[in-house]
Amino acid sequence: SHAMELHYELTGQDFADFNLHYFDNSPAVQRSILIARISTAAIVIIGGTILMTLLGSLSLIPLAGYLAVAALFFFGIPFYMRRRVAKNALRIVREAENKHLCGQKTFILHENEFELKGEGEHTSYPYNTVQRILSDENHYYIFIGEKSGVIVPFSAFKDKDQRTDFYGRMTAHMHTPEAVQ
Repeated sequence: SHAMELHYELTGQDFADFNLHYFDNSPAVQRSILIARISTAAIVIIGGTILMTLLGSLSLIPLAGYLAVAALFFFGIPFYMRRRVAKNALRIVREAENKHLCGQKTFILHENEFELKGEGEHTSYPYNTVQRILSDENHYYIFIGEKSGVIVPFSAFKDKDQRTDFYGRMTAHMHTPEAVQ
């Protein structure tokens, strides 16, 4: 089968979306956030109760205040963390040594490997290095290893058929249990 060649531009937002997708879908990340939410809320409630006990003023109004603050932390932490993830991703992209992350890219699917060319980079990946391919509403994320991935925005494709063809070719070559099913 002939090589498929895609040309597209990657933006800082694409990179931020990739990081947010990882943030939202990684069980390890989600578990650590849940622990942070529960422990922060617990510290506020327990700390507040101890403080009121020491001051001999264990009453409902301050307790309601502590519960409100605890709830704010419990529900606010995920929003706050997502914002930080997006901001950090955009900051990383802006730093000089990471300029190659964005810009014009050429993605070529060959018979046994695919290559990615861009400003200051030219890498070939054998298909068996691909762990999984995930997507959100605007991108494919081709994971090489646990956290690093190649981002292919849907704008790279002429139409839905080419997109389906691309996904089919990528998964056909992958040597992972997911692709075999």
